[in-house]
Amino acid sequence: MKKEYYVTIGEERVPVSEEVYYAFKRPAWKERKRRAVRSEKERSLEAFMDEGFDIPDDQALVDEIVEDKLLLNVLLSALSELTDEERSLIDALFYQDKSEREVARETGIHRNTLSYRKNKILAKLKETIKSM
Repeated sequence: MKKEYYVTIGEERVPVSEEVYYAFKRPAWKERKRRAVRSEKERSLEAFMDEGFDIPDDQALVDEIVEDKLLLNVLLSALSELTDEERSLIDALFYQDKSEREVARETGIHRNTLSYRKNKILAKLKETIKSM
């Protein structure tokens, strides 16, 4: 006995081949599976709070954003007081994520000298930021 396959379109059950049936149903099955897996992984804020996680309120998030913005402005102001050579070194090491060896090789400066200059620049930035 051959199994019969139907799909429901509107109010009507339409007989279809096995191939059409699976092509029609597969996306719905995948979506149902995705939702089931996602619901197992998702947790509510209340569940996190019950477990002791500190969830900041909206005002705390706004305060944090404002504080970060102010600190960024202070840092940018301090960086603007560096010479072009100093800024270039900081840019390569901290913004381009190059190692001291890579920068030393590119610039032809001995690595120990480069490290010394980096430390001097960082100390200069620290003092500049303290004085602001």
